[in-house]
Amino acid sequence: MKTKIVPIAVLLFPALCAVCATGRADAFRFVQISDTHQGRALHQWRYREAVRQINALPFAVECVIHTGDVVSNGVNSPDVAQRAKEIFSAINAPKIMCPGNHDIVFQYSDPTNRFFRTAAAYREFFGPLGQTVETSNALYIAVCTECIRRKDAPAIPGFDPLEWLEERIGRCPAGKPVFVCTHVPDCDDYADGEFKPAWSDPDGLRRWRALLCRHPNVRAVLAGHFHRNCYAEHGDGGPPTIVAPCFASFWQRQASYRIFTVEDGRLSWQDVYIEDPPPDTHISRDGIAIDAAADAPQPAAAVDTSLEAAPSGR
Repeated sequence: MKTKIVPIAVLLFPALCAVCATGRADAFRFVQISDTHQGRALHQWRYREAVRQINALPFAVECVIHTGDVVSNGVNSPDVAQRAKEIFSAINAPKIMCPGNHDIVFQYSDPTNRFFRTAAAYREFFGPLGQTVETSNALYIAVCTECIRRKDAPAIPGFDPLEWLEERIGRCPAGKPVFVCTHVPDCDDYADGEFKPAWSDPDGLRRWRALLCRHPNVRAVLAGHFHRNCYAEHGDGGPPTIVAPCFASFWQRQASYRIFTVEDGRLSWQDVYIEDPPPDTHISRDGIAIDAAADAPQPAAAVDTSLEAAPSGR
């Protein structure tokens, strides 16, 4: 299967130069995937193909980060969640993930109850709402921010994302780079002809950015959700936000994953686009077998909501 690698950007971190000069001058790499939206056959195929390619990369990968929307509102559907778990587990490198707004869902009827039920289901299948991988080169943190980025979402019992994040960053040596990963970017989105805030709770955003600014070794915020590339700098002097493209086919998006490289104080990234199977190929819901009926919508009893339509608000 052919792939296309597109160089995107290079970002210089002056503070990181000092770290590299202390004896860690060798390049290191990590990978980001986002918005896999499992529950649709094509998305399953794309996800499996990406994992196969990532495992075959000709260089070491320090960490693979999934920045959310693992499923399309199907975390309560055991078959969908289990398949997504198995695919992610097949990644050979150390890995972390955080949930997105289609994993921990605050919408539809009785949104508060749904929010708590999906949070519990997410934890059952994918683990804690905050996860870390630390190497000799960097600390990678994935954290759920759904309960602080929305005004209307309730707090999650036993998990305060800001308190948890402060404690984890505080453990890290001052000179070691930290990459903080979450689902919804902490910057505006441009949609429907205008800029719109991605976080609806200004106080939550203020506290989030203040925390990041207190820790100068946080080099970047990595996110997904927009289903396209985006880069944003902030007037607070804190770390920039780098948004990766998606796996989901909604809005005619092509699947891709992102490879980051840190070398000589520079963070650069490339997007690897995955070529889909021929249009007349039918794929089973596990993303493997050929089945003409594979892309038919699942019954309502099996999945929380339709998986075949593009989700509103990403």
